[in-house]
Amino acid sequence: MIKYETTVIEIGEMAKKFFSQKIMVLFSKKEMPLEMKDISIMHSGGELVEDIKTGDIVRLGNRTYTVSAIGDKANSNLRLMGHACLKFDEKQAPEMPGDIHLKGSDPLGIELGEKIIIESPQ
Repeated sequence: MIKYETTVIEIGEMAKKFFSQKIMVLFSKKEMPLEMKDISIMHSGGELVEDIKTGDIVRLGNRTYTVSAIGDKANSNLRLMGHACLKFDEKQAPEMPGDIHLKGSDPLGIELGEKIIIESPQ
């Protein structure tokens, strides 16, 4: 079941530099604070139809990751602002309330026009 789906519409000038730190900052275009524009991956927005949980699948284009931990504010942030801080570090406990920690072997990346899909495991 797909819980969230959106499309990348803009990539901030510095956003890809965070990839080396295994971090991706997401905001919906209409809710993004101006001061976050340079470091954010902006998307068209979507509706979170069910809370994200550990074990869910995150697809960034054709790359696939599994949620290893989720902060207690991540679901509400995604619903309100389309915001999440994706951390590709496989941690089993969240560092910050808005973090979604992911595990997977695919290289970190995202391009304009690619879909971001979060779904329940099959």
